[in-house]
Amino acid sequence: MRKLVLTLLACGAAAMPYAAFAQGDPPATADDYVCEFTGECEEEEAAPADGDRPRISATRGFALSGSGNDARQERATPPRRTRPPRRPGAQAGARRPAGPGQRVNLRLNFPTGSALLTAAARAQAEVFAQSLQRPQLRNLRFAIEGHTDAVGSRASNVELSRRRAMSVAEFLVASGVPRDRLEVRGYGPDRPLPGVSGTASENRRVEAVRVN
Repeated sequence: MRKLVLTLLACGAAAMPYAAFAQGDPPATADDYVCEFTGECEEEEAAPADGDRPRISATRGFALSGSGNDARQERATPPRRTRPPRRPGAQAGARRPAGPGQRVNLRLNFPTGSALLTAAARAQAEVFAQSLQRPQLRNLRFAIEGHTDAVGSRASNVELSRRRAMSVAEFLVASGVPRDRLEVRGYGPDRPLPGVSGTASENRRVEAVRVN
């Protein structure tokens, strides 16, 4: 019995880092942002069984199928694009409740005390910018909200949160999003995440909130 309990504890500990990582993933594609803000979620393609997966030519991009003489016939089939795994809670093909007030943590990284977007943050913000130009989101307005933890003075944190939100908004405008679709807000440490200590690093975030 003791051995069984130890085995279960070990398995649970091994699974925890993956679960925490999965919960923290930002939307991977523009379609994922559309899903988050409108509830219109695309149907995911089922992965083919190993025996049915076509071979992909590394040089031509053609799929080869069959065996014998058939295997030498190239069909002009584009390589299959693998869609990143959908975030926990999103159901394929389902329409989830979404509307004004719907928010997404953009999970953008900034250097300590700075409002400059890192290279990784710019790449993620570019995906968000692409989503805002999709037909489903094109007529919607969004608030870009900056938040900080409670370390340091409130005045400096409010100012930093606003500068970071402004950096994101300016990047979106430079990427083709009309400025009048965006509002910039900085809340500093005043709105920590539910159930999270005010000094926790998770509170250092920029969120996009659907306005209309």
